[in-house]
Amino acid sequence: MTFEEINEKWLESRKNKEDKKLPILKRTFHNHINAIREEYGIHIECGPRYRYYIADPDKDVLPKVERLSMLNMMSETVSNSKLSNSLFIEEYFDIFRGNVVMTIMDAIKAKRKVRLENFVFPHKSEDKYRVLNVAPYQLHYICSKWFLIGQTDEYGLMRIPLSYYYGTIQIKGDSYKYPANYSSDEYREVIYGKTNDRLLLTIQIQNRHPERMNFDKYPLPFQQDTEYGYKDKEGKTFPFLDKFHVRINFDLPKTTFALYTLKRKIEKYSYTILSDTDPFVLYTDEQYEEAVNNPVVL
Repeated sequence: MTFEEINEKWLESRKNKEDKKLPILKRTFHNHINAIREEYGIHIECGPRYRYYIADPDKDVLPKVERLSMLNMMSETVSNSKLSNSLFIEEYFDIFRGNVVMTIMDAIKAKRKVRLENFVFPHKSEDKYRVLNVAPYQLHYICSKWFLIGQTDEYGLMRIPLSYYYGTIQIKGDSYKYPANYSSDEYREVIYGKTNDRLLLTIQIQNRHPERMNFDKYPLPFQQDTEYGYKDKEGKTFPFLDKFHVRINFDLPKTTFALYTLKRKIEKYSYTILSDTDPFVLYTDEQYEEAVNNPVVL
């Protein structure tokens, strides 16, 4: 569509009747395009005859529509403040396989335990986590994966990847109570693993407009502080003059799951590790997979 055609659609669809005759300014329109790209990953381009189009609609739009619809559905499901603390979504999610997540949300609302049974690998008869009876405390969506934090009858507090139990979940008749002094924030820290061994990490992300990346408003996992700056050809630094990069300090636990989470978040950027060592090579791919895809006793 041309800019003029887009303005016609805009005027037809305005809900604010007072502004119905107010068209979009070209500069405002391009600000919207930049915001849509930064926030949702949808790339709008200007092509032949000055017509605007979505670069890859199947890849860019359909998953985004689904993730926003599902987020709205989950937000409506959790109606009171106590339960809203039980749902922690690190990012907009784009999967909603089966009814497992919704079933667990129903169990959390009713304060009922759930039974998880794994039939994915029936040949693993030695799998001690094949059946779990869980008092569900929180749901987490991290790096395209769902995790349940709950107290199991068999092993105590656990972080459970729901991909391990998709389609094999039942709400039991047993009721449960939240632990004394229950705090959702404390459990957010628990999911990455309990350890006093910390990693201090500094990375620099290259970007022409890093201030638009919203790291201050939507921080990366374990982010401590940010510093914007620009270096000229002679290496002189002029902070906050031309923000061509952002430098971020992290303080994270030295665990495979924490490193996996941070790595997945920053790998889409062009970044440089400024610390002496690269912490992402501390563990093998197999160790990362095991930390993410297997239930873990916390």
